[in-house]
Amino acid sequence: MPLVLFTGFPSSGKTSKAKELVELLSAKIEQEPELSKYSIVCHSDESLGIQHTDYVTSQDERKLRSKIMSAVKRDLSRHKIVVVDSLNYIKGFRYQLHCEVKNLMTTYCLVHVMSPSAKILEWNESTADGRVPWPTDLLNQLIQRYEEPNPQTRWDSPLIPVLASEDSLQSFAEPIYKALFPQLYRSDNDREADKLLNSLKPNNATILKPATQTNALQVLDSETTAVVKKVMSALQSNVVAGVSRIIVSDVQDINDERCMYVEMPPQGVTVAQLQRIRRQFVAMNRLRSLEKHRIAPLFVDYLNKNLRDM
Repeated sequence: MPLVLFTGFPSSGKTSKAKELVELLSAKIEQEPELSKYSIVCHSDESLGIQHTDYVTSQDERKLRSKIMSAVKRDLSRHKIVVVDSLNYIKGFRYQLHCEVKNLMTTYCLVHVMSPSAKILEWNESTADGRVPWPTDLLNQLIQRYEEPNPQTRWDSPLIPVLASEDSLQSFAEPIYKALFPQLYRSDNDREADKLLNSLKPNNATILKPATQTNALQVLDSETTAVVKKVMSALQSNVVAGVSRIIVSDVQDINDERCMYVEMPPQGVTVAQLQRIRRQFVAMNRLRSLEKHRIAPLFVDYLNKNLRDM
């Protein structure tokens, strides 16, 4: 049922922590009769045939992300826990995996494994257990490319930060269990567990449906650009100066579910910020199949969430 995603720098200790987590989850399944039907599958770069050199070019990296996505889609089910031990350093990819989780109405947890630079270099040079070291130049490039998880975003939470050389996952067992198995905490009147259970329902931003267009990327770009232009036009108009809500749909009645509007943050928003959010949305959805009539509502929803977090 749940998906556990590991993320972190190369040679930061993710594989060791992933093995430790599998042992903890196996023990939990044996202890809880309610989890007796659950099984665990762990995917890693090694098990999926991903080489270090696959991270060199963007083309090869897209292929390796497709391997991970295919494995998750294949194995993620109601009673199977999928653990993914990989870099997973691009937030757009973590968002895509989060969408798969929401689409299946299951739970999710992100484990961020951290380690000091000196320790990373030391572990990288070690060849214990047949480990293949990362080329130094590529290692440094991947560290620079790394996009830190943000617990304020839905696709990076619940977030479990772990220091590889100091922390044992046993210390984080309870929050991990609660994130993955909130049904076990219903009888305790745990508000956090109730919130997780209520969040299992997929929302408009994460429901995946096939598209009918062959030029999906162009349509995605044009539809999101149209929304931004409407917001920019309203912001530049003296008539709506200082407004907190801008309607961007043909339907103007906010009580109508077809009405789409953008909530302005108290400090306002710049054109550059709107364009940055738009580019993020396009980048995160360029590999998804979205029908044209769904793009604007999804983008407005994404836009509002990001503006609230500013």
